Amino acid sequence: MTTLLTMAKRIIEEQELIIGPIAWNEAQKVDGMKVDYATRAIALDDDHSPATIERLVHQYERLFGRASLEVCKEAVRDIIADVPPEQVPALLK
Repeated sequence: MTTLLTMAKRIIEEQELIIGPIAWNEAQKVDGMKVDYATRAIALDDDHSPATIERLVHQYERLFGRASLEVCKEAVRDIIADVPPEQVPALLK
């Protein structure tokens, strides 16, 4: 699993703890991402593009505001510590 895919999964799962299955429905709306709630499978069209992760974060932020952004940052804090800065989506820095 790529780092960005791991980030996406962690963000969705953390959002799910707060808003329930809606988190998976919202992730399905993100361009560049395929999500299957039944199997909890996630695929990114471009595993090397932080833009998809940024769109995911924006999707939650649009609905639930700044608190949602903070949940996303917290969800991936330990992951981004080991990732080159250019690979970290700007919203998560």
